[in-house]
Amino acid sequence: MKKLLTLTCLFMLSIVLNAQEKSLNEITSFKLKNSGSMMDKNNDVDGYYFYYQIDKLKKGMREYGIKILDNNLNDIATKSYIDNKNTVLADSKFNNQALMFAMINTKEKKYKLVSFDRQGNQGKDIVISVNKKEMKWLGYMLKAGNFNMLFPVDNKGFIFNYIRDNKKLGYGLKYIATDGGSSWDYNSPDDTKEIMTINPIEVNEEVLVALQASKKSALSQTIKFKVLVIDIKTGKLLFEKEFDRENNPRLITNAFLTDDKKVVLLGEYFEKGDNIIKSKSLGLFSQINDLSGNIVSDNKVSWKDEINKMMPVESDGKNPKRGYVYFHDMIRTQTGSFYCIGEKYRKTASLTGILGLTANANGQRAVTQLTITDAAIFEFDNKFELKDIKVFKKGKSRAPSIIDVGSPQLNAHALKAYGAFDYEFTQIDKDRDRFYSNFIDYERLKGEKNKLAFKTIMYNEGEFSEDKIYLQKDSGKIKFRVLPAKLGHIMLVEYNKKEKTIDLHIEKLNLQ
Repeated sequence: MKKLLTLTCLFMLSIVLNAQEKSLNEITSFKLKNSGSMMDKNNDVDGYYFYYQIDKLKKGMREYGIKILDNNLNDIATKSYIDNKNTVLADSKFNNQALMFAMINTKEKKYKLVSFDRQGNQGKDIVISVNKKEMKWLGYMLKAGNFNMLFPVDNKGFIFNYIRDNKKLGYGLKYIATDGGSSWDYNSPDDTKEIMTINPIEVNEEVLVALQASKKSALSQTIKFKVLVIDIKTGKLLFEKEFDRENNPRLITNAFLTDDKKVVLLGEYFEKGDNIIKSKSLGLFSQINDLSGNIVSDNKVSWKDEINKMMPVESDGKNPKRGYVYFHDMIRTQTGSFYCIGEKYRKTASLTGILGLTANANGQRAVTQLTITDAAIFEFDNKFELKDIKVFKKGKSRAPSIIDVGSPQLNAHALKAYGAFDYEFTQIDKDRDRFYSNFIDYERLKGEKNKLAFKTIMYNEGEFSEDKIYLQKDSGKIKFRVLPAKLGHIMLVEYNKKEKTIDLHIEKLNLQ
């Protein structure tokens, strides 16, 4: 699983091709707080950043360093930053113009948004006060892993998503422009009598599409979902859509804007009256809307009548009717087709959970689990009619259910936030109309040790090909982390705890 890769068992690539290397030994005596890739909307890597503590200063202050590299590991800038010891880095994003950090000071109860341009020059800080109630809820949501704070708008700005104290609980969306445009705020109603949260599912240069959830109390099993579409330039609500339980229950998972500025909503649909928290979905849907909210088309694809008939038998021999697909991303090619990249899964009993030997991500006993199997790519035409399904063999992963009585779909969405799936990322090469979808593959082999592989599925001119590079576990004092790199490459971060060295390697994948 992804969390396993990045947090508890980091690996190295065993095949090295055309490596670019760099050592960061000058920062190894400091405490590394955060690091990552600076990626654009197509997940092409523009560079890397490293955020680390340099020194303890007087009166509870700390000196931090921020090191920025380009995608060939050349130095761009190293800057110093002073802040309070109670400030933690909660999130960071890059929008092609600037790198934004979302900081939280738990003692002074405030958010701080800190930005740096491509040359490492610091912008003006933005401070938002937080009361005790807001801080408490923020802690719960961050612990649950289902609350993203920063969303980049390529070459324009950032959306900051935060909790606000209304009569019960609400949200705030703050747009910070980096291109000289106007900033704005969009907030939940101050007098709301419900708990309201919001999750942006698509942010681009034209619109913000967000899924608003509301319920009467924290323990309520009934959740109302509403899609909000907001003008990114002005913060004005363009339209909203509610998919209520009585007439049209739907679970929205993805959204995007077409070239002719139509908003496409994707997800799963249910029987009228079904509670999407507990019920199984009937199939997938795609709904196209204009910017006034008028429905252009609304297509449904049934699991029973269409998908299961096209779905190949799983690589473990299981009947495809037993499973579902969780979609991570959608790619539109120059041919006009749409490709949804997902993983197959099914809800199964957990023997270790029944015996009380395992717990879920919340530390609770779980007697069911999600069994995650093959990668699946669905092809739709430009009218969102299902054309084909490709399945790619991949080893099984298992994750204890968050809610045993919850539907498979609800558990899949919750577990995605914990990194339970094997999907890593998809990179798009627009110039050559290609895309590369990457997974961690757990190969269970008879007569020899199990293997781990970095698996890439490439689309090129209507055809798919696969490649994988085997990974090896950490060895002694040496730890490894895998990061995205420029198209067709992977970056390895190698940390030698004993020697106190950090080495970076860019490796070329074996793809044509």
